[in-house]
Amino acid sequence: MTATPRSRRLRTLAAALVTTAALSLTACQTGTADATGVVDSTQPPAPGTESTEKQSPATGTDSDTAGASNDSGDSKGSDSSGNSVNSGSSGKEATQVADRKTAKKTTSCTAKGTKVTVTDAPRPINHLLIKATNTSDTTCHLYYAPYLRFDQAQSAVPFIEESKPQAVVTLEPGESGYAGVLTSTPDGSHPYDATSLTLYYAARSGQGSTGAPSHPALPFDSVRIDSSNAVTYWQTSAADALMW
Repeated sequence: MTATPRSRRLRTLAAALVTTAALSLTACQTGTADATGVVDSTQPPAPGTESTEKQSPATGTDSDTAGASNDSGDSKGSDSSGNSVNSGSSGKEATQVADRKTAKKTTSCTAKGTKVTVTDAPRPINHLLIKATNTSDTTCHLYYAPYLRFDQAQSAVPFIEESKPQAVVTLEPGESGYAGVLTSTPDGSHPYDATSLTLYYAARSGQGSTGAPSHPALPFDSVRIDSSNAVTYWQTSAADALMW
């Protein structure tokens, strides 16, 4: 049977309708695109299209962070430069610096803050013992040896250089320093009887004296003095002062 032009058109139309129906059915099943290729945004993306942006690794939960903060005994902050600092450690360092800045004040011992006494030493003979006690509330230093003048002597009593200690004598409040005085010897010359004594405190520089002098009383009405008269450097004990 020979097909007419009209029958061919009908078959072609029918085939086109079948093809269209098949495409519509496929789109409904996948839910990704319609017959025209447009993506349906209401559907989840197909596997493999998920965002690949890198995520920062977790550094711990809030509870972990809080726990770490509580475990630490020192809190942290930042200094003026923005650097992280440990307030506990910096506090200790600040205290140490403050302690160094407020170190104990010291001064030279003078008549204003000391009490001087002079006693006769039973041994060795012809010796006097000078005792200087710090009566102030400040630590002071006894430099070198005391400058002594008996009566109106033209010069101070010579120092016994061999008695020089290894360190300066330092007196805390209430402490005492000592010096021994050799008054005379059988070989001495130009003897005379002194009735007064003036004591000057040596300056730290070793040049001259510092402060006002002391005028301690002598143990007797008079003391025999001759050319052998000499005085030791300041010592920390009476025994050391009377060794010379």
